[in-house]
Amino acid sequence: MHSIEKTLRLPQKKETLLLLLCAYFSLCFFHCGITQPVRVLNEGVTKASASLGGPLIPLGKTMIPVPYLTAGVQHGYSSSLTLTGNVHLLTALLGDVGVDAGAAQRFVHEDGWVPELTAKAQLYFFYDVKRGNNPRLFPFLSLNASYLLGESTLLYFGADNLFQFVQPAYFLSPFAGSQFPLSHRIDMQCEVKWMAANANTEHGVMEGHNSINGRGNIGTFLGFHYLLTSP
Repeated sequence: MHSIEKTLRLPQKKETLLLLLCAYFSLCFFHCGITQPVRVLNEGVTKASASLGGPLIPLGKTMIPVPYLTAGVQHGYSSSLTLTGNVHLLTALLGDVGVDAGAAQRFVHEDGWVPELTAKAQLYFFYDVKRGNNPRLFPFLSLNASYLLGESTLLYFGADNLFQFVQPAYFLSPFAGSQFPLSHRIDMQCEVKWMAANANTEHGVMEGHNSINGRGNIGTFLGFHYLLTSP
């Protein structure tokens, strides 16, 4: 992210498309989608999932999230372990293969004021198909705490941790959100994330748009989950 931010200096009057593309390149170093799963699935349950959103960027006089889209599957391997995998559709449109795979583990059950704690380890892989080179691998760790409201609504908060090998760097992204049912088979998520909260974004690709004290960028995400199989 640092090298790109040093070379891409965008005046505010540049065309919106160029700004969107530069924001996309920044996303390639954040690699953040919506939190999934918030809680592990029951054993044998399989869900199709999609995530849409990213850092907020200016469009005219308003702000919109970058439309970073992923789609994948979650599967309850056991009562406390869920496996996930996604393809990154926006990167595919721009000539990059992008996939991720991970596993989420429940460590603490919710008990009164004690929230349920879920941790996830994940790997992101990207490859430049057009050039046939530049493979990138990013390890990722996430931890969230969640509370159940009523029968099926979850409120949660936590933090993502991304590690970059090339030009070694570490990015911390706190988040908070909610997951709730739309029907028997469909759940929806809404999430706000302070992306790369420990990175200086006053200059470069994001030019401080929606940063907090010149750090990171605020991003918004929507997630959808469709129940495929249930024991």
